[in-house]
Amino acid sequence: MGFPLRYNRIVRVRDQMVEKKKIEDRSGVDKGLVAMFLKLSPEERLRANDNALRAIMELRNAFRQRKTRER
Repeated sequence: MGFPLRYNRIVRVRDQMVEKKKIEDRSGVDKGLVAMFLKLSPEERLRANDNALRAIMELRNAFRQRKTRER
């Protein structure tokens, strides 16, 4: 399973932003990530959310299948 090209691009951009800004923030909010998502169109943000949700569901299902096989 591979992630869509757009998701991979978002991850790379986020990693680059984190490298550039190593600011300690007590709130725990990644301001670079927030800024990156605000630059996306609403449609792109929804698509990124859908991709993340799909990945989470696939991981959850794989974990459940593995637990079932181990019994």
